[in-house]
Amino acid sequence: MNSSSQEGEVKKQFTEIKTYPVPFYLGENQGNITVNTNTPSTPSKKQIINQAIQFHLKGNIPEATKYYQYCINQGFNDHKVFSNYAGILQSIGKLEAAELSCRKAIEIKPNFAEAHYNLGNILRDLGKLEASEISLRKAIKIKPNFADSHLNLGETLKDLGKLQEAFDSYLKSIEINPKQTNIFPLITRFLKDSDPSQLNKSKLKYILNLLLEKNDISHEELIKAFNYLYRNEIISILEKFDSDFSEIELLINNKVIINGLKKIILCDLKLEKTLTTLRQKICHRIIKNIETINYSELQFIIALAEQCFFTEYVYSFTEEENISANTIIQRCRDGEINETNISILSCYFPLYKLLNQIPSLKSFNSSNQSFKELIELQISEPLKEIELSENIKKIGSINDYISQKVKSQYEKNPYPRWRYGNHYKEQKLSIVQAINNDINPNSINHNIGNKQLKVLVAGCGTGQHILHTQNYKNANIIGIDLSSSSLSYAQRKINDLKIDNVELIQMDILEVSLLEEQFDVIESSGVLHHMEDPLKGLKALLGILKPNGFLHLGLYSELARKDIAKARKYIASKNFQANEDNIRNFRQKVISGELSDLNSLKTTGDFYSLSQCRDLCFHAKEHRFTINQLQETLKSNELEFLGFLLPKPVKSLYKQYFPEDKKQTNLQNWAKFEEKHPKTFRGMYQFWVSKMEN
Repeated sequence: MNSSSQEGEVKKQFTEIKTYPVPFYLGENQGNITVNTNTPSTPSKKQIINQAIQFHLKGNIPEATKYYQYCINQGFNDHKVFSNYAGILQSIGKLEAAELSCRKAIEIKPNFAEAHYNLGNILRDLGKLEASEISLRKAIKIKPNFADSHLNLGETLKDLGKLQEAFDSYLKSIEINPKQTNIFPLITRFLKDSDPSQLNKSKLKYILNLLLEKNDISHEELIKAFNYLYRNEIISILEKFDSDFSEIELLINNKVIINGLKKIILCDLKLEKTLTTLRQKICHRIIKNIETINYSELQFIIALAEQCFFTEYVYSFTEEENISANTIIQRCRDGEINETNISILSCYFPLYKLLNQIPSLKSFNSSNQSFKELIELQISEPLKEIELSENIKKIGSINDYISQKVKSQYEKNPYPRWRYGNHYKEQKLSIVQAINNDINPNSINHNIGNKQLKVLVAGCGTGQHILHTQNYKNANIIGIDLSSSSLSYAQRKINDLKIDNVELIQMDILEVSLLEEQFDVIESSGVLHHMEDPLKGLKALLGILKPNGFLHLGLYSELARKDIAKARKYIASKNFQANEDNIRNFRQKVISGELSDLNSLKTTGDFYSLSQCRDLCFHAKEHRFTINQLQETLKSNELEFLGFLLPKPVKSLYKQYFPEDKKQTNLQNWAKFEEKHPKTFRGMYQFWVSKMEN
């Protein structure tokens, strides 16, 4: 698997910056009008246009296209026809034609706000950012409360580097329509990729509070903004806690901070040290019965327990704490089971693993809502995964030695653990639009029509990558993985989110031919480089990819992971086995400065949870590649490189070096660029390729 959060780079389960255009304006719904142009009675112009719009509204794109083309060929100068047809052209990658069609709509009706809005989106896809800004501002001038125009203006301004203006546009969109769902993942990603110090602080606090209340976004993307606003405040309050317990009220009354503890791995050494020390002091108070834990303190312990659970108890602890925890377990067995004892134990162990020692945990009741949520998180959900694992479909066998070792790793440490995310319930794109958003400024022109899209996620892990594929229109998805534990985690999340177009299967990539399917799209990000022979895995995937199909790969960079390679070499030299104690001890050596040449690991998000740190430095197998090796591999397998998934600022910088490479697909240039900027692919090389037809 790949690292999940490394210096703002892309993740396996959630690829690089995306835009999710709002569906193009389709006019008023005029009811069901049936027009048959072959009948003796000639339908009216209005009837034909309305029929085209009806097909479009119902998602029947081939029929809508046929009717729009008929209207245009007949010389119907209707602004809606040209604007809507532009949307279809954009969806299949015909961006220049889409621009012309949109401009025709504006020529017919200059004050048609939706056409200016659509043109702005098309121009952004074409990389004409200044022109895109002008078009979107024109749409807003005509229609000031057009929320989607403010939203997409924010996206354009972000790409132009006008961060505060972009932020204000996002906020204006929310102000106009607070119920729109597509804004929140976009602004979350904006905050992930932006320097929070460049944004208005009070507005940033407002939006962070709003986002942390939601349960349909990736909260981990808020870590930079959260730490910027609250890190020092949390540390200041907690450092006083030892002498003045009343200070905890300041934290408990700050809902943003409590939600942050519950939903974001904080990824900061000072915060980790402060929370580790505080956990020790609270445990000491409880074991010594120094003073009754009050309601506010209990609420904080519960929040800390959720933070510890999501770090998978990567924080170090003393032998005294270990003895104290075992004493508290015995107290619970002896009948002293209460919220306080259970909550402090859940700061050291996941509660479901204590059920054999404390059987009464399963039937313990509480009226405290936060405590109920803790029990759900640490007992009910893991037990549900264990139950689901019994019914995971299995195909073939896992005989390869390295596959067996990797399977064992992820059975023990499913990766990554995630709690919430956006599953694109109301925001669907054609696969062409989705790929073009990733590979911009390059674009593909491919009309896949309205047929069902067959997608394979090869190495789907705990399901975050599957969540991303919910972005695709008309998609049926199969997710495969070696690990039953990872798949049962994914199945629980799929069930919770009521996703019904995904089938999960436990199997080895080496045996994917047993699926007896051919796929339009295969995504395998952060997987092949953990196989004994990545090229053998690639060939297995290509064997089930349709001609002209699309493949999304994620592979480690040799240059960007020099420090990881050094860490792995050190771990191997010490013969450290990949167990919890060794991972914690290794981290402490890095944190203390004993391994000063590995200091860069401290800035890596994966360093801050146990399974992620194991994945980062202790993985059973890792290959790394150079861009030249990528190029050779793609050539030998007849794959066309379509483009890297990278933040807009990186692509803008590349453009300064190589302005002649308009599509940014020259891998030799990218090799030179990486030499100058070796952290560019710190996460991975994430890229799309297409399978050439023989």
